[in-house]
Amino acid sequence: MKARYEVTNLGSKDGFAMAATLGVLTLLSVLVVTVFANAMASFRSGMTDLEKTRTYYAAEAAAESGMAQLALALEDAILEDEELSAIVPPTIEGFTFDNFSVVKVGTTTTERITDGEYAGLFSITQVVEITAEAVSRDYTRSAIMVTAKAQAIPIFQFGVFFEKDLEIHNGPRMDFDGWVHSNGNIYLMSDNQYFGDVMTTPNNVFHDRKDEHDNKTGTYIADATAADVQLDFDSRDTPDSNIFVFKSDASFDNRLKTNAYGVDSLKVPLPAGVDVGILYEPRNNADTELERGSKFAWKADWYITVDLSQIGNANGNANGNANGNASGAANGAGGNANGNANAANGNANGSLNGGVANGAGSLCNAMTHTRPVGVPVPNATQCANIFSFGADWIYEGRETRYIDVLDIDVAQLNAWANVNSQTSVLYITMSTVGAQDPAGDGVFPVVRLVNAQTLANPITFATEHPLYVKGDYNTVGWQPSALVADAVTFLSTAWNDAVHHNPVVTNPAAADTDIYAAILAGHTGTPCDHEAVGCGLTSPYGGGLENFLRFLEDWNPPTLLFRGSLVSLTFSQQATAQWACCDYYGPPIRDWEFDTRFDDPVNMPPGTPVVGNVIHTAFRPVF
Repeated sequence: MKARYEVTNLGSKDGFAMAATLGVLTLLSVLVVTVFANAMASFRSGMTDLEKTRTYYAAEAAAESGMAQLALALEDAILEDEELSAIVPPTIEGFTFDNFSVVKVGTTTTERITDGEYAGLFSITQVVEITAEAVSRDYTRSAIMVTAKAQAIPIFQFGVFFEKDLEIHNGPRMDFDGWVHSNGNIYLMSDNQYFGDVMTTPNNVFHDRKDEHDNKTGTYIADATAADVQLDFDSRDTPDSNIFVFKSDASFDNRLKTNAYGVDSLKVPLPAGVDVGILYEPRNNADTELERGSKFAWKADWYITVDLSQIGNANGNANGNANGNASGAANGAGGNANGNANAANGNANGSLNGGVANGAGSLCNAMTHTRPVGVPVPNATQCANIFSFGADWIYEGRETRYIDVLDIDVAQLNAWANVNSQTSVLYITMSTVGAQDPAGDGVFPVVRLVNAQTLANPITFATEHPLYVKGDYNTVGWQPSALVADAVTFLSTAWNDAVHHNPVVTNPAAADTDIYAAILAGHTGTPCDHEAVGCGLTSPYGGGLENFLRFLEDWNPPTLLFRGSLVSLTFSQQATAQWACCDYYGPPIRDWEFDTRFDDPVNMPPGTPVVGNVIHTAFRPVF
């Protein structure tokens, strides 16, 4: 019997389906694994990119933080190595900063500013590099380097510089050429005011008065072609920054700049929390190094203190000589006015005319002179030629009181200094405790410069008291010069002490007078903006820029020609009487302009303050 064999048909449908299914599953598994691997790779790549981006921004934030701290350090306009070392990176969760540094590059240079809102001025510039490397938790690294310029800008480059609100509402026409800056708001309103240069503020500009609403339309700002363009918009009616910038660019070629442009404040060198008025104050042994570097009293190479209680006041003609011819020479020992008597300690030169005169020797005995070692001071005779004093010498119409006048005869000072030692900053402070007060209205000392047409050398006269200038100033052989005081008043070339010894019924006529100087003084301001809630429709007017320089005569129509710089950093602390028109004066024709010689760094007056500014010049990743 033959055996039988069965052969399985491997090509049957059921068998093929199973094999195909297994193949597909295997292929799908491979595809899933591949897709998952690619997805994970993309995810890891995305996470890496994200971490790189986060780390980059952390490094950028650290660099920006360094810039902000650098700007704070430069508020004193001086960059000390200790200040740079104190700049540290910020704390950002998830990141560390293994490499962070702020270092000076090269030395300071004087250069013209070409970038930023203050382009065109010059500065004492220090280049600084800030390097910030951020490291994330997974050790991703990113580094940024910022190059900046720390700029110390001498303040007398500005035609006008106000720390507080600047108000300009002149009556007689005013034309002013020179950069105008205020760290506060700027109020412009007049029938006839013309500004020929850049105007900047980190706040607002208002085509209105601060004390009350006014709709005069005579404000003009020159464009880049020197064409006068009418101001017909402001920060109040154009609050949108983009629209304001568009209008300003179109009208004034980028020459009227506010916070809409991102303008920064410019600050003088002072410690945090210290009022800028300290610049005028006397020396204090407790002053910090920064305060000593800022005060004119410490900058002075001739520091004079006067103890008014030691001055024996002579009883001359109490009403002053009717014709103002008293020579003022007095007996210094007893303080008895004897006409032209020879003083025991030196001849009084008679710069004070009539009224109550002091003995020359008495004044000089009451003065303490502080100068560098080896530098001489005037002897008794020389002192009497340079300095003289009169208690209640002038009736001051704005302050409505008698003032006690310490005269400095600049011609006599020049003659002495040329033989001995010239001074660059002369500072005077007077103690009033126990001082005599003939009129009984309180002691009110002031400093006055007379015979100051010629200056022997660059010089700054500074005092915490009000300062007066009699006649022309610095008109012969110009020298860089500044007048620094609580307030500054100009007495014309026609001024006569005897006429002003008592209150005047009719203001005497002034005469044309020329002044060439930088002015740094306090001012009186308007208390509040009439638009502010609670201010009311009117507020007492402070006098504005047009009365920042003060007057006591009828200047209508004589001209005060002024060439220099007008700077006010605070309100007056002693000459505090509010401005009022026009009982005690008549306004002059104001021929005022910035003295372009101050555009040259070598022509800065001695002791010129600086303000600080920081700008980016380069920003780059470090690989």
